[in-house]
Order: sequence, then C-alpha cells, then structure tokens
Amino acid sequence: MVDSWYFAACVKYKTELFNTHHLLYNFFGYYWFTLLKCFNHSIEAIVALNLMNAFAALLSLSFFYKVLLQIEIDPKKALWFSLLAGVSFGFMRYATDAEAYILPLLFSMISSYYFITCKHKLYLVLAGTFAALAILTHQLQIWWTLAMLIYLFRKKPYQPKQIIAFILPLACVPLVYYLVFLLTNHPSNSITQFIGGEYSKGNAGIDISIKSLGLTLINFIRSFVQLHGLILNLIEIYFTIAVTILIILSLFIIFAFYKNLITIKFKKRMVKNKYSNLFLWAFLLHLSFAFLSSGNAEFMVMLPFLTVLYTCSCYEFKNIQGLKLVAIVIFIWNLAFGVLPNALLNHSKVDSQVRWSVHHPNAICAWKNKPLVENKMTYDYGFHAYKQLISYRELNSIFIDSALALGKSVNTDYPNNTTAFSREAIHSEDAKDTWVNKYSRMPVDSFNNLYGKNYLFTVQKRTD
Repeated sequence: MVDSWYFAACVKYKTELFNTHHLLYNFFGYYWFTLLKCFNHSIEAIVALNLMNAFAALLSLSFFYKVLLQIEIDPKKALWFSLLAGVSFGFMRYATDAEAYILPLLFSMISSYYFITCKHKLYLVLAGTFAALAILTHQLQIWWTLAMLIYLFRKKPYQPKQIIAFILPLACVPLVYYLVFLLTNHPSNSITQFIGGEYSKGNAGIDISIKSLGLTLINFIRSFVQLHGLILNLIEIYFTIAVTILIILSLFIIFAFYKNLITIKFKKRMVKNKYSNLFLWAFLLHLSFAFLSSGNAEFMVMLPFLTVLYTCSCYEFKNIQGLKLVAIVIFIWNLAFGVLPNALLNHSKVDSQVRWSVHHPNAICAWKNKPLVENKMTYDYGFHAYKQLISYRELNSIFIDSALALGKSVNTDYPNNTTAFSREAIHSEDAKDTWVNKYSRMPVDSFNNLYGKNYLFTVQKRTD
C-alpha cells in the first residue's frame, strides 16, 4: 500500500515513469491509464493500476495452468493447483493492490510456458523475451531467469544453440537500462549506481541475522495464509462476524474429516519431471534473496507458484478432494482476514495526517508511517506539494527543543493504538522512551481506525 500511492502518483502526473528496481512498471502503468481514460475520462490512476494488476493476475493464473499441463498434470488437478496458488495470501494481496509485483509475475509465467513447452528454438527466444520483460518490470525476477539459465547450462546433452536463443533477448535488459540512464535526468553518477538503486545509496542491503531468519519463516507462511496481529483486533471488534466465519470453517473441516475428504493421497513419481530441479533452484534463489532482504514478504510472491510446481513435478496426486478443501479454506480465511479488511477498514490509511500536513505547511510533522503519508500527499496534491515530514523515530529532545526555539510547531501521531504483532513492531526499535515523558502532548485532532480512537498531538514543553 505504501508504494502503491507513489506509483499511482507517478502515473497520474507523468513523473518518474522509469524507476530503477522496477524500471518499466510505471511506464506500462501510464499507458494503461491513458488507454482506460479513453473509456472513462474520470478514472483515477490508483484504480487504473489496481485494474491492471487484477487483469495481470488473471492472465498469470491462466499461464500457470498451462505450465502445469506441460509438466503432465491432469487438467482437473491442474485447475485446482492453479486455484491453490491463486488464493495464496501473497498473490491475492498484490493482485488487489497497485504494487509492482504482479505484472512481472505475469511475464515470468509466460516465459515459463514457452521455456517448458520448447517445441523449437523460437520458443526459447520468446521465453527469453518475456524473461527480459519480467526483469525490466521488477529486478526480483532475475532469480527465476537465473534458474532457467542454470537449467540450460546443466542440460544434457549440452546445447549451445538453445542457450544462445534464450540469452539473446536478455541482452536488451542492460541495453534498456543504459538508454534510460542516458535519456532521463537521473541523479546517479554511473550506470552501475543507477542499476543498483537503493542498494547503491545505502538504503537497502544484506541482513543476515536471527531476526531476518524469523521474519523469513513468518512471511513464508504468510505467502500462503494471512497471519497478522490485526486478526485479533478483527475478532474483538467484529466478534459475531469473525466467530461465524471461524465456526463455518471449523464445521467445514470437521465434516471433511468425517467424510475422509481431508486426505490428500499422493506418492512419489517413479521418474521425476525433468524440470523439478529448475523449480527447486528458482524456489531456493527467491527464498534466499528474501532472507538476505530482512525476510521481505514482497520478495516471496513467486514462492506459492514455485512450491506448487516443484511438488507437482515430484509427486503424483491420486485425488483432489483434499486439495479442493485446502484451497477453499485458505480462500475464505485470506479473504475474510486479509483482503477485505485491507480494502474496507481503516488500519493503515492516513487521511487525517495528510490533511493536517497540507493545512499546516510550516509545521514539522513526525508521522509513524511517514512514507505512506508522503506518498498519499504526493498523489493527492502533486510532486511539488510542500512537505516538512519526518519519521517519528527522528524525534528526540535536542531536535524538539531546537524546533520549538525557532517557533516551529511539532506534531505527531505517536504514540497511538496499534498491534504489537506486526513486521514493523518486530523489525524496528521503538523510540518512545527518549522524549515522550519530557514533553506534554496536546491533542489537536482525532481519528478512528481498527485499533480504536487515535490522536494527532502538538508537542509542547512541560510547564509543571
């Protein structure tokens, strides 16, 4: 959601259509937005991007189904395996948002289809072309492409013509990056800095720690089913609805056990599908990169698909009744406790903070979710909207005293109600004890969200 508003702002104002880590995503988004405006002139850019991702998600599942057929999965089973991947929370989450992960996934699925079908070398050229498009819409897809390259180099007998057919279209990736670097006003000093993006700036890096390992495990599970502290709040606030859903799911599972439908009968294939190692390498590459990136859930969007592909390539499934049950239960859970709350309830929206920032342009605003406020403000008011926003973590006694001495108003939405069970709460250090007790905080506005009544405060020196 944080980046969605920024991407939509870029599309809305035709600004920064080329961004390092997802070079062509805004570019494609802008022309998709332009196309939709031909049919509905008043359509919002954020809505257009949501529609683009939803459409790309449907096509992704269609090509994923075709890939399953190519590895000799029965059509009915392939359909349910496709639905199982499609109802995974990681996929549903980004398919209903404007983030930059579904469009490259689509290109990777198309690439996979041509790579695995491979009736002649032209198919490998097409596979390489769509792999290049996947990387150009998000660099993350380089890992899936690398897995395909490893497969070709290890394939016996060694076939250099196939390797060349696949690699040739990939040459356009550095070429396109170089052209964009030359033709746009980018602050990077070199092409390598441009390609490195946030890593070159020091804003992103490698994290090998126990915390990263824990987040990787949690977010890997969340790639399939929604797990978040807000579920406890949902059950508390919408008790009747939540309990009804939980009872229905429980009865459904109990009935399935009673009828012996829960059993998923499978056995190892006598001979593994020849692409099983390809899927395993791709899975390990994507998971390893997510781990090195502090267990980033956004980098795991491919994992449900790769999990299904590897499992199906190694095992034969004798029945699909249990598979149907698993897919239906996961769908209901993710819809009820993930997708719908994100769409309908205010637990991360920051409209009050945006309004306050706009109406008080000379005030210093220290918001808990500063990037989201800033991006929403940019979308609503443009890239040149005056902003004097900082993160609440930057507040300390020296900063506040200096600002107040200059006659500046210091405002914050911290501390407020939230959940202690979230990635942010686990991943970051809390800043509350450095200044909160040294100053008085006068409520100047309030708003309600999923966690209760919250306030915007003006920070003042104590008079007692």
